[in-house]
Amino acid sequence: MLHLHFGAGRLGLGLIAPAFQAPGSELIILNRAVSSANVTGSTALSPARRNELLRDNPDQTYFVQKPGGTAADRQNVQYDGFFTYEEHEVIPIIHNILEISRSKKRGVIVTASILKPENYRAVLRALNTLSQKREDGEFIGPIFFVACENSLTAQQVFEDRSLFGSMTAAIRRNVTPVAALVDRLCVGLEEIADGSVPAVQVRAEEYASLKLELHLDTEGLVELCNGSQVAFSRHLEVEKQIKSWLVNGSHSLIALEAFQASQGDRDLKLNEFIRSTQERRQFATSVMAEMREGVAIVLRSDPHYASFFEDVDVDVDEYLEGAAKAILHRFHSTEDPITRILARFRAPTSAAHISVEAFSKRLADRINVPIGAYTSAKGAAPPATSHSLLSLVQLVASGTFIDA
Repeated sequence: MLHLHFGAGRLGLGLIAPAFQAPGSELIILNRAVSSANVTGSTALSPARRNELLRDNPDQTYFVQKPGGTAADRQNVQYDGFFTYEEHEVIPIIHNILEISRSKKRGVIVTASILKPENYRAVLRALNTLSQKREDGEFIGPIFFVACENSLTAQQVFEDRSLFGSMTAAIRRNVTPVAALVDRLCVGLEEIADGSVPAVQVRAEEYASLKLELHLDTEGLVELCNGSQVAFSRHLEVEKQIKSWLVNGSHSLIALEAFQASQGDRDLKLNEFIRSTQERRQFATSVMAEMREGVAIVLRSDPHYASFFEDVDVDVDEYLEGAAKAILHRFHSTEDPITRILARFRAPTSAAHISVEAFSKRLADRINVPIGAYTSAKGAAPPATSHSLLSLVQLVASGTFIDA
């Protein structure tokens, strides 16, 4: 297969690009020539230097390594091409790629680790070019599009009103949108020397998961992704929701307490905070236990989730207990900067006066349902998560934000 990936950030390089690699596949990475500010925080490697290193590496290789790991356990990621683009330059780039591709006949997967719908115009130009070439008789296999952001699906990109002018009939006839669930803590992007050659390296936790939604229209993807790290699920939205509650919700709650308790220490790593005292280890465990209990109540009471547990054939408590234990281990073992986790917790400005409101809404989406279920069942709010929310109030009241 031919894999075109848009977005050379931490998640794109640390999870998406390597996950789709399989015997005989081709990987082409595309990134904007001038990147906008990263909403999940800056890295040690500037966007311009990252582009330069990926473009000029003679071996077309970058590396993925777990924090604290050694050169011996680096994962080498081989790519077949790297292109920077302005929006109007995408079409000739895709023409060039198709001319030299040896695997396009099997099929094309276009992925993007781009957060905002308005930044997908270049991706849609690429999809339209592929579609037109296919309709004009060029031997191109089935085309699939995956938006690799948990808060945005490929179908939502296709339906976004701001992009209607970029959506074409050819895309709708030829491209299958595919929902995805991505899960990996990619915590850093840096430059290293691989012998005498400088290269890009992503710091990412050992755990990695990328799942695609399986249904009638996407069954052809299973064979196309054979030999890759990509998995499939018929209950992707359920798994995505559970992940949002247990991973993202718990992560944010623990990080808020860590930031408050450290008096706004921006150099703090979350695992250092958790492991620093027995009390803090217990706090993290309590947050996870409360969230897990609230999620269990929701899963049992909402019939929407019943078919998932019938299919996976496992008890709700057993499933959640195993998931919570694994997630806590990830939090304990990964050197995750507090500046990355709370990158959106920014001081209000005249240009971004609703930054705190936006952060709070995002947090609420991840915790309100399980906390509400816990409170209704117990008759009292969960104490550890309530303490984290008090930390949020105290941080805002004192004007302590991740950027000020």
